[in-house]
Amino acid sequence: MDDPRFAVRQTPHKGLGVFARERIAKGARLAAMAGDVSREADLDPEWFAMQIGDDLWLASEGSHLDDYFNHSCDPNAGFVLGDPVLYALRDIAAGAEICWDYSTSISEMGWTLDCACGAANCRGVVRSWLELNTQERERLRPIALQYLRDKIVG
Repeated sequence: MDDPRFAVRQTPHKGLGVFARERIAKGARLAAMAGDVSREADLDPEWFAMQIGDDLWLASEGSHLDDYFNHSCDPNAGFVLGDPVLYALRDIAAGAEICWDYSTSISEMGWTLDCACGAANCRGVVRSWLELNTQERERLRPIALQYLRDKIVG
């Protein structure tokens, strides 16, 4: 978790989060998501896990920086190349929390998370990519993992 550009600290409503210690320019590479690749059946409920493919998850015990990036419905980070690497979607000011949209990685039907992001366009509930409406999927497609970009949802 030692990247001098970031600090992990408490947020008002979301637990720990990742904050910029310095200004970060749009397009900057922020972090590669880390962990062991696991199948869903092998996940421990105590692990931090992020879906990266159909029944493929990156999982860790919470020792990686990426375990502390929170969700936002108006993210300033995303998977612009389609791989599990976050890039700055716009300039990020020193002191700002760095967040990505969790719907851009998960395709598990029925998965939801009450949203506390506070963004003007907050959806209230974070949902699986497959349960987003067409307009939301199209808005998020350029920052979603490739396996989701390729899914045809009717």
